Amino acid sequence: MTRFFKYCLPILVALPLSSGAVRAQVPAGVPCAERGMATTQLHNLYGERRIGYGLAANGSVIELFASPNGSFTLFATLPDGISCLIATGQSWEPPPEPDYYAGR
Repeated sequence: MTRFFKYCLPILVALPLSSGAVRAQVPAGVPCAERGMATTQLHNLYGERRIGYGLAANGSVIELFASPNGSFTLFATLPDGISCLIATGQSWEPPPEPDYYAGR
């Protein structure tokens, strides 16, 4: 069982989505939550911080979070602030530089 599904999925599934419009954009079964809550959980539980992001063609922001120990999470954040999980894993290379990571 991945770390996300073991620890974060119960929190994300328990959160209601804020509007019907968001529910229509999110595929069924994809864990989503308000961005601030999701990123706080990543930092508090795994020490992950955002190390990169980009704008997707559909208007969502794709964000990569990683920790110095190599764990990582990839989210898509919709314009209304709802973040949906794309992937989680271990052994991200190269790990964030300590100086870069400390400044975040």
